[in-house]
Amino acid sequence: MTNQRQTANPLYLILEELVFDVVRFPVWWYTTGVKNLANFWLTEIRGYGERLSLRILFKSLLQPMYGDYSKTGRAISIGLRLVTFVFRIVAFIFWVAVITVLFGVWIALPPFIIYAISRQL
Repeated sequence: MTNQRQTANPLYLILEELVFDVVRFPVWWYTTGVKNLANFWLTEIRGYGERLSLRILFKSLLQPMYGDYSKTGRAISIGLRLVTFVFRIVAFIFWVAVITVLFGVWIALPPFIIYAISRQL
């Protein structure tokens, strides 16, 4: 006896898969998709912090540069490192904001698309 599914019309099988994918898509988007995106978000933030060397810069903020322990050398070192630290923190906060907005767009995209399609009908 042959399997009924194997002998079914190929068009019916394609339509069945299409409907199944359409129904399954929102579930994937808000479970696995959000989980993967959250992992990417955390990895990207940690990686950007490491690329900017924020931790190292913070630890060495009060250390004199080039071993210059004179008062002028210390003042210039602290000033320069403080300015560098502030600019890098601003860049870091900007990048976190961009990534967070993209995360929010990911969450809001399917309802927005459904809303836009329903407005056209």
